[in-house]
Amino acid sequence: MNLFTIAKTFLTFCVILASFACIKKTAADQAVSFPETDFPVRTTNVYSEQFKFRIYIPKDVKPGEGLPAMLYLHGSDERGEDNQGQLSGPSPQILANPNNFHFIIVFPQCPAVQFWNKDVIGVAMAELDQTVKEFNGDESRLYLAGFSLGGYGVWTTAAMYPGKFAAIVPMSGRVLPRPAERKNVDPEILKLADEPDPYAAFANKIGKAPVWIFHGANDPIVAVDNSRQMAKAFKNAGNGNARYTELENTGHVSLNAAFSNPELFKWLADQRISNQ
Repeated sequence: MNLFTIAKTFLTFCVILASFACIKKTAADQAVSFPETDFPVRTTNVYSEQFKFRIYIPKDVKPGEGLPAMLYLHGSDERGEDNQGQLSGPSPQILANPNNFHFIIVFPQCPAVQFWNKDVIGVAMAELDQTVKEFNGDESRLYLAGFSLGGYGVWTTAAMYPGKFAAIVPMSGRVLPRPAERKNVDPEILKLADEPDPYAAFANKIGKAPVWIFHGANDPIVAVDNSRQMAKAFKNAGNGNARYTELENTGHVSLNAAFSNPELFKWLADQRISNQ
């Protein structure tokens, strides 16, 4: 191979690399962003650090109306620091069907490569409390919902704060922490996970809180048995307001089916701490 051919090959390689870099930059520039007019930005201070999060406030709030509030925990793909990703899953349903979402929603964002551990949950709870205070939310009607990794976060959060939430909605979530996660899990949660029947332990800890579980029957990512075991545990524990919807012909993504189900929102509207 002569010098001219080598130079030509090298130049071609550089052009390909540059083109690839431009493609990546264009894709990043075109990443979905959510306007603050729909989902305002807020900041909270926890552990001497500032954390940004997003909120949703219904447009038709009446003066003096004390709205319910939902804490929504996103899945693993939405982790990061952009304060955008956590909206990508639920926002289409919220914007398309605003009448279903007549409550405040708080959207924390789990940092990249982390999970809903005790510290990240602590930040999320601070964001919820701050938002409820700012908008005069109804503390007797706090909801907790999450999908995938956020479904895991729902089980953990509900067990860390029993009696806090009027209703919980875990979607496609595992229940138990993985071995590598244990060092960052709340000690009380580890005790539950190490019980001979951890599902029963979680159900007993969560108590009589109304729960509606959603899971795809064909989920290849999080075994559907997680949700089946929890549904069985709540039944055995005597929780008369525990529902389980197993979605036929559905894989991992149960969020769309859950958040497009009008019965879910009718059920949520009936739930109050005083009813438990």
